[in-house]
Amino acid sequence: MKIFKIKSLMMRIWITFTTTSIIIILCISLLYLFNFKTFDENIHMKDMKVVHEMLLKSNNFKEPVRFDKLRNLKMVKSFVVNINNRNEITYLNNLPNNMPPLRQEVKNGKNKAIPTYKENGNQRKTVEPRDNERPENNKDVQWMVSYTKHLKIEKEFKSYHNNKKYLIIMSPIKNSHKEKLCLVTYMPYFTDNRFLYYAIVIGFIFIVIAFFTSKFVAVYISKPLKKLENYTKEIADKNWVEPIKISSDDEIGKLARSMNIMQKKLKYADENEKIFLQSISHSLKTTVMVIMSHAQAIIDGVYIDSPERTAEIIKDESIGLEKKVKQILYLNTLEYTLENNLESEKNKSMDLRDVVSDMVDKFKVVSDDIKWELETSSSIIFANEEKIKVCLENILDNALRYAESIIKIKLKKEGDFAVVEIYDDGKHIDEDSIKLIFNHMYKDKTGNFGLGLAISKKIIDFYNGTIEAVNREKGVSFIIKHPLLRCNSN
Repeated sequence: MKIFKIKSLMMRIWITFTTTSIIIILCISLLYLFNFKTFDENIHMKDMKVVHEMLLKSNNFKEPVRFDKLRNLKMVKSFVVNINNRNEITYLNNLPNNMPPLRQEVKNGKNKAIPTYKENGNQRKTVEPRDNERPENNKDVQWMVSYTKHLKIEKEFKSYHNNKKYLIIMSPIKNSHKEKLCLVTYMPYFTDNRFLYYAIVIGFIFIVIAFFTSKFVAVYISKPLKKLENYTKEIADKNWVEPIKISSDDEIGKLARSMNIMQKKLKYADENEKIFLQSISHSLKTTVMVIMSHAQAIIDGVYIDSPERTAEIIKDESIGLEKKVKQILYLNTLEYTLENNLESEKNKSMDLRDVVSDMVDKFKVVSDDIKWELETSSSIIFANEEKIKVCLENILDNALRYAESIIKIKLKKEGDFAVVEIYDDGKHIDEDSIKLIFNHMYKDKTGNFGLGLAISKKIIDFYNGTIEAVNREKGVSFIIKHPLLRCNSN
C-alpha cells in the first residue's frame, strides 16, 4: 500500500502546526481531567472549611452565611442538627442564604415547622418559608443528616446524591446543655469546564492562524529553495551559469555558498577532464597512426630500414599503447578496488623491505648500465601487496627513464612511518611542475602523461601516507612515507 505523501511545503508546515496545536489541546485536556479538577475541588473544600471554622468560632448559627460575592463560596450553605436521646432531630439552620432562620422539629416521624418573625415598622409579621425551601422537602439535606447520627469528630468528604456531587464538612459542636449538636457546611460542586472550552477555542483559532502563517513561511522558504533547485539542475547539465546570490546568513544561505563552491570545483574538474581526454586521445591516435603506417609499409613493401626493424617499431608502439590503456583503466577503477578490497585477504601485514628488494631485483635485469644501491631495514606495514608493488614499480620506472648512471633506494623508519627514498641522478624537475607531476592531467616535455605517478599517489593517499618529489644537488628523490603497523611502530 502506497503511503500518501504531501509534496506541498505549505501543507506540511500547516500540518505540523496543526498537529502541535492538537497535541497541546489534548495534553491540556488530560491535565484538566486528571489534575486540575482535583485541584479545583481541593481549593473549594479549603475555602468552605474557612467558612465552617468561622461559624464554629462565632457560635452564631442562625445568621446566614455572607460570602455571596466570592465565586468559590456562592453555593456554600450550612445548618445545625440537634439529635436528642429520643432520636428527635431539630434543624437550626441558615439554609438557604438570605432566608430567615427556621426551626424545624421532627418528632415521632412528624415534621412541624416553627416560623420566625420579622420586624416591619411597629408590626411583627410571621414569615413562612416557601415549600421547596423547607428542610423536610429538601431530600439532599435529609440525606446529609443521616451521616450525623454517629458523628464524633470532624469529617470532610465528597459524595454523590441525586446525580449531584457535594462537598461536605461536619463537626460536632460543644455546648453547655450537653445537647448533641452538629454543624454541617456543604456546597454542590459543579465542574467548571470554561478553562477547557477556552483551550479548545484558542487551539482552533491557532490552527486557522497557522494556515495563513504556514503559507507565508512556505513562500518565504520555498522561494530561495526554488532558485537552488534550478541552479542544481544547471550544474547537473554542466551548464556553468553565474553563481547564485542569496544574501541571508541562515542555513539556506550557507547551502547556496556551498553550491557555488561545488560548481567552481566541478567546473574545474570538468575542464581538466576535457583537456585530459583530448590530450590522451591525441596521444593514443598518434600511436595507432604509427602502428598503422608501419603495417601498411610492410603490406606495400616500402620499408624505412628493413621488415624486421619495421615490425619491431610496431611491437614497441603496441606495447606502449597497451601500457597507456591499462594505466587509464587501472586509474579509473583504482579507488573502487581499494575501497572494496580493504578487508580482503589481500590486505595483510608485510615487511616492506622484502617488497622493495623484489622490485629492485626485477629492474636490475632490465638495465645493466645503471648502478643500483640498496639500503634497507625491516619495516612492517599493513597494505595490499599488489598495490604497493604497482606504486613502487611506477616510481622505479620513472627513475630508470631519467637516470644517467645510478639509482639509490633507502628504506628506514621515522617515527610512525616507513620512509622509502628513490633517488636518480637525472635532470631536475622544474619548480613550477614539481608539485603537479602526481596529477593525472600533467604532461611532461615529451608529451607523456604522468599516469604512473598519479596512480602511485592515489595508492599512498588511500593508506594515509604521503609522496613527494625533491630536487637534490644533482638528481631527484621521490620520498614515500607509509604508516607502520601500530604494534610495530616502536
